[in-house]
Amino acid sequence: MSLLVVSLYLPHTIHFNLDDPSLVEKVSAMPIVSRSHSTYDAPAQAPTESTTQLLSHSSVQSSATPTPIPNFIRSLASRVTSTQNTPPASPPATADVEDFFFKLSTPPSVATHSVPNLDSVSGIAGSNSALSAEFERNFRSIYARSLRKAAAAAAAATGKTSQPPAISSNLSNGLSNLTISNIPDLSVSEDSSTITSPTSSSFSNGLLTPQVVTHPKSRAASPPPEKHLVTPRSKSIPDVPSLRVAPKKGPPSKSSPTDAASAFKNAPWSVVKYHKGNGGLRNAIVRAEAEGVISTKRWIGTPGMPTDALEDDTKKAIQRVLLEEYADAPVFVTDSTFEGHYTHYCKDILWPTFHYQIPDNPKSKAYEDHSWVHYHALNTAFADVVVANYTPGDTIWVHDYHLLLVPGLVRDKIPDAKIGFFLHIAFPSSEVYRCLPTRKLLLKGMLGADVVGFQSNEYARHFRQTVQVVLGIAPNSDDSIDYEGRKIAVVAMAIGIDPVSLKLAGEDPQVKTWRQMLRERWPDKKMIVGRDKLDQFRGVRHKMLGYERFLKTYPEYREKAIFIQVCLTNIASQDLESEVYDIVTRINASTHVVSEPPVVFLHQDISFEQYLALLYEADVFVVTSLREGMNLTCHEYIFCQRETSKGPLILSEFTGSAAVFGDRCLLVNPWDRVQVADAFHKAVTMPEKEREERYEKLYSEVTTNTCAHWVRLFLNKLDRTWEEHHEKN
Repeated sequence: MSLLVVSLYLPHTIHFNLDDPSLVEKVSAMPIVSRSHSTYDAPAQAPTESTTQLLSHSSVQSSATPTPIPNFIRSLASRVTSTQNTPPASPPATADVEDFFFKLSTPPSVATHSVPNLDSVSGIAGSNSALSAEFERNFRSIYARSLRKAAAAAAAATGKTSQPPAISSNLSNGLSNLTISNIPDLSVSEDSSTITSPTSSSFSNGLLTPQVVTHPKSRAASPPPEKHLVTPRSKSIPDVPSLRVAPKKGPPSKSSPTDAASAFKNAPWSVVKYHKGNGGLRNAIVRAEAEGVISTKRWIGTPGMPTDALEDDTKKAIQRVLLEEYADAPVFVTDSTFEGHYTHYCKDILWPTFHYQIPDNPKSKAYEDHSWVHYHALNTAFADVVVANYTPGDTIWVHDYHLLLVPGLVRDKIPDAKIGFFLHIAFPSSEVYRCLPTRKLLLKGMLGADVVGFQSNEYARHFRQTVQVVLGIAPNSDDSIDYEGRKIAVVAMAIGIDPVSLKLAGEDPQVKTWRQMLRERWPDKKMIVGRDKLDQFRGVRHKMLGYERFLKTYPEYREKAIFIQVCLTNIASQDLESEVYDIVTRINASTHVVSEPPVVFLHQDISFEQYLALLYEADVFVVTSLREGMNLTCHEYIFCQRETSKGPLILSEFTGSAAVFGDRCLLVNPWDRVQVADAFHKAVTMPEKEREERYEKLYSEVTTNTCAHWVRLFLNKLDRTWEEHHEKN
C-alpha cells in the first residue's frame, strides 16, 4: 500500500543540455508558450547584481525590471545549457551573489553612489543626476528593443545571418541585470531604426555577450499580458546527474516548427530537484518519510516545464526514469492547457476570489478565454494518471486549489478509493465564493474526498456554510457532511515547519558569516525584518504606512531602528511597486542621516543562508498579509530566535498563522495604521520578561505541531473516516 501524493508539480524536473549550435538555433526559434514564473522558472541560480549598484547609498534595491523578455526564454532557458566550450556543470554558487550583504558590510563612508550617465547616448536627454525608477525601466526596455532592431537591420544589410546565440541557464535572469551604468557608448539615428556601437553589446554580468537573443514567434493570437513577463526567483541547481541521452551534432540549418521540436529528440537531459511549487508540502512529505510516518509513496504532478516540444519517445523516457528512479508519475498536458489552467483560471479567478477579491474589473477578460475548459482538462488528466497508478489499498492525497475537481473525478472511477484533500490557501465566506460561475462543480469535486482539510477552523466553517448555501446540504452535529451516501469529514489541521532540517541549515558556516555581518553593521539598532511577495494580498503597502506612522509618532526611532523589507521578485503590479517605493522614499527622506536610512527595501531574491541570517538576527518580525492561508515564514522566525533575542512577532489577524498563535503574538488589522504603528512601538519596547513569556509559548507551538505531525494527523483521520464508512456499509 502506497501514498499517492497529488499536487500540481513534481519535486523533480528535467534539465536539457544542448551542446550543438544547430540545436541552440532551433531552440531559439521554437514557438512555445511559457508557463507561470512561480512554478516554471526553476531551477535557476541566485541573482547576480552589480557590485557597484549594491554598494551604493540607495536604500531601495530592485532586481525586477519590466524589460520584455521572451516567454519561451524565461520558462525554458534554465533547462537549456550551451556546453559548446565547457562540460555540463552547476550554475554559479550563491556565494557569488553577496548582493544586499555586501552593501551591509560596507561602512557608509566607504560606499559610493553610482550616478547613471546617459550623455553618450544621442537623442536621449541625459543628465548627471539619478534617474527616476520609471524612466530607468522605460530606458531599459527601449535599449533592449533597439539592440534587437539593430541586429536585425545589420543582418538584412549584409545578407548574413549572425552566429546563433548561446542559450545558457544564466538566461533565467533575463535582462534583469542591465543597469544604466554599464551600457556602452552608442549612436542612434533620428528615426531610431538603427543603432551602432563601437564596442560589442556586452553586459556587465556576461549574460548576453556578444549576441542578442531575439523574440521567438508566439503561437498566441496576441502577446501575453505584461504582468506575466517576470524575472524568476533564484535557486541553486543541485549537481546535475549523468546525462541520459548522447547528443548528436550536425551542421546548423534553418529552423522550422518541426525541426525545433526535434531539437530535443537527441538532446541530453537529466533529472534535477524542482524548487518551485509548494515547499511546505514537499518538506512535510520528506520529513514524514524520514520519521517513518510514510512507508512508500508516489508523487503525481506535472514536470514543471513546457512539454509540447518533446516527442512522444522523449516523454516516455522521462516518464520511465522519473517513475523507476524517483517514484514520480508525471502528468503531461499541452502548454496551452496548462497556461489556461494556471495563469488564467487559477491565478486570475480562483486565487483572487479565495483571497476575497472578486475579479469584477469591467476591463477584465478573465471569463472570456474559456479558461474553465483548460482547468477541467488538466484536472481530468490528473485523475487519469491517478487511476493508472492506483492499486487497491492505496491512499490518495490531493492538494490545493489547482486540483479541486480531482477528488470527484477519481471517485467516479474508483468508488471505494480512500481519498483525502487539503486546501493550503484560504477559503472565503459563502457570500464571496458563491460569485463563482462554477461554484457547484468545484464544491462537488472537493466532496469526492473522504476528508477535506483546511488550515484553520475559520476556513473549515466557511466551507461547511458554503456547501449549505450553494448545494443545500446542512452539516451534521459533528461538522461532517453527508454527500452521495458518504460521510465526509471537514477538519482544520494547520501545517507546520520542519525544525530538524531548519536547525541543520542554521549551522551552515555561511549563515554564521551573514549573521556576524548583520550584527557588525547595526550593533546598536533594533532590527525589524519583513519578507513577502510584492502583490496585492501580502500587505506590504499597509506595513510601510504603519511603519511611517510609527516613526512620525516616535521620531527617535528613526535613528534607533532599521527596517529591512525583502520582497521576492514575482509578478507585481507596477502601480503597487511604485506606490511602495514612494512610501519608502518618503520615510527615508524624513531622516537627516542620509547614510543610515530607516528603511532598507530590497525587491530582489536573497539566498537561503542570507534569509536565515535575517531570521536569526531580527529583533522583530512583521507579517501584515491581507489574507493568507498559512505564513510559515513567521514559524521559521520563531524557531530561529531560540538562541538570540526571542523577539516579538507582529502578525496580521487575517492569516492562518494567527489562528495558531493567537494573542501570543501581536495581532494587528493591516488596514488600521494606528494599530500597526502601536504594534511596532510595543514590539521594540516590550519588557524582557513579557517577551520571553510570549516567546516560550510560540516556540512550544512551532516545535510541537511540525510538518511531520501534520501528515500523521491527517492520514490517521483519513484512515478512521474511510474505515468507519466501510464498516457502516
